[in-house]
Amino acid sequence: MAVKTLGTLARGLRLLEAVAAHQPVGLSDLARLMSEEKSAVQRTLVTLHEEGWLRPTADGSRRWEATNKPLMVAASALATGDLAVRARTLMGTLRNATGETAYVAMVEGTSVVVVDVAEGNQAVRTAVRLGQTLPLASSAVGQVLFAHLDADRRAAFAVDPATILDDAAYSEIRSRGWSMAEGSVLRGTTSLASAILDATGQPVGAVVVSGPDTRITPQRYAEIGGHTRDAAGELSTGRRP
Repeated sequence: MAVKTLGTLARGLRLLEAVAAHQPVGLSDLARLMSEEKSAVQRTLVTLHEEGWLRPTADGSRRWEATNKPLMVAASALATGDLAVRARTLMGTLRNATGETAYVAMVEGTSVVVVDVAEGNQAVRTAVRLGQTLPLASSAVGQVLFAHLDADRRAAFAVDPATILDDAAYSEIRSRGWSMAEGSVLRGTTSLASAILDATGQPVGAVVVSGPDTRITPQRYAEIGGHTRDAAGELSTGRRP
């Protein structure tokens, strides 16, 4: 039996996302962004304010911003999720083994979001924040995810077709268990990534090590790639090919 969805709840969630993406933002701009009547958007704003998700800015400009409640909910989910709990210890071990920033990024729809980070212990290191959305075009994460996806699923991520590698390159990534990209997230950095697979062999995320290209040199690719492959294997629920 089909279940009817709640339009008002969907509007509230879209509004929360819009405020977070454009804050501080006023009623008129929100109505335009959402293609909704101002009266409906205003009612939703007031409701989210009363529930502690949004607040008016302190400068009296009649604009809105998100409270810390979304962060609290996200932190609670990450702290109690099975994969997140296992990843936390693994990322610390991976950081210690490589000396560089290690993190886990998970697929959310057609985006990839950082859900756990163990920062490198060097003074100069790659800075990655929780909740950061990663670029897929030409990135190590994009390469290793696409290596485990068919052409139709790759197309759903809507990246520049010019960044899609050929089948031989993806086959090589699958065979060795890791991908590598230089400067895709930050100039002067090199990242290596391995896919986290579900029970069907589909990629649901990636383990990544990233650091300055002066330290992550070609001589270290196999070593660091082996570490990311092993960590991703521990987080995967399916058998790695």
